[in-house]
Amino acid sequence: MLRVLLVCVLFACTWTIPADAAGIAVVKYIQGRVQVEHEGHLQDLSEGAELASGDLLITGADGAVGIVFNDGSLLSLQKKSYLKIRQYSFEPLEKQFDFHLFLKKGGALFESGKIGTLAPDKFLFEIPSGTIGIRGTRFLVEVN
Repeated sequence: MLRVLLVCVLFACTWTIPADAAGIAVVKYIQGRVQVEHEGHLQDLSEGAELASGDLLITGADGAVGIVFNDGSLLSLQKKSYLKIRQYSFEPLEKQFDFHLFLKKGGALFESGKIGTLAPDKFLFEIPSGTIGIRGTRFLVEVN
C-alpha cells in the first residue's frame, strides 16, 4: 500500500507549472476522467493540481471537475466538456484583472469571485456562438 502511495505521489509531482506561470486556480474535485493540456502536453488531472493560463480542460464521458480560481471564482465542468483558460490575471494591488474563458463544448456552472465585483468588464466567457458577460454572480451554460 505504501509503495502504491509513493508511486502516486511521485507521479503527481511530475506535473509542475513553470515559475513564470504562477498557479491561477486549484482543482478541488474530480469525478471520472479529466485531463489537462498544458503547453502541448496532455495528462490526467488530479485533485490539488494547479492550473495556468492557457490550459485546456477536457472532461470524459464520466468526468466532472470543480475548480477554485485565485479570486474566489468557482467553475464546475460537466461531462464531455472542453474549456480553455485563455487568460487570467488577478493582481488587485496593481489593479490588473483579466479573466477570459472559452467553452467549446459541454456544460459549465460558474460563480464569480472578486474579478466579477472589482472589474466585471474584464471578464469574458466565450462560447462558439457568442459571449457571456457577468452582471450577476452565477450562471449555467451548455454548448452542444
